[in-house]
Amino acid sequence: MTSNADLSVRKLSDAELRGRSGGAVAVRPAKLDFTLTEPELYAAPDSGFVTVVAPARGYLSIAATGSPRTSEDFRRATEALYAAAFGVKVRNKALTRRGVPGADGAVRTDFAVAPLQRVRQALTAHTIDEARWTLLLRLPAWIDDDEVAQSLEEVEVAKGLPAVARVSRVDHPAGRLLQTAVTGSWSRALTPVAKACDVELRERGLTAEPEWYEVCLGEPGAPRGHTYIVGRRVH
Repeated sequence: MTSNADLSVRKLSDAELRGRSGGAVAVRPAKLDFTLTEPELYAAPDSGFVTVVAPARGYLSIAATGSPRTSEDFRRATEALYAAAFGVKVRNKALTRRGVPGADGAVRTDFAVAPLQRVRQALTAHTIDEARWTLLLRLPAWIDDDEVAQSLEEVEVAKGLPAVARVSRVDHPAGRLLQTAVTGSWSRALTPVAKACDVELRERGLTAEPEWYEVCLGEPGAPRGHTYIVGRRVH
């Protein structure tokens, strides 16, 4: 007779599991996290300005106006954008479990919601209450317009957020960015950063588009003390 002391328990290997189940063991793909796969776009430079190459990428997008701290329109737009992003994420996760491919037959995985990005035209400290923004949250390449539209319909009904109707999917082309990091109050840093950027452009022989891209490494409308990556598309 074998005593309990002679018994041991170990985890079965994948090969043994395949033998018992008669089929292959499914290996779950890793969750997509843009801050890990493209760290150069989401990591603050140690000092000064750097140029980075951004791939073609898709976003959920919504327009907003006013100060990130005080504007009701900015707050509602941000709320709607994140509700839409998590709606897309939940739908994508369900389709991933069912093995449904994404656009162009791409293999799906779960994905982490990327940091909030903001684009604005006028970079002046005196017009923050009238500032016009485009708020962006990155999407995996396999999520297309139709899938976003279906997700938005579900979110609008479930959450009762009228501003969700303002959310859409947009594509940004590949290109180069000249960017730097700002820690603390971004509004106070506007003028010196803009002047330093002009100097960098001249020294590097580059031209820049007027819009400023901002990556918020913290909560939306982050208070003083958070870090922002700010920059412009250059040629």
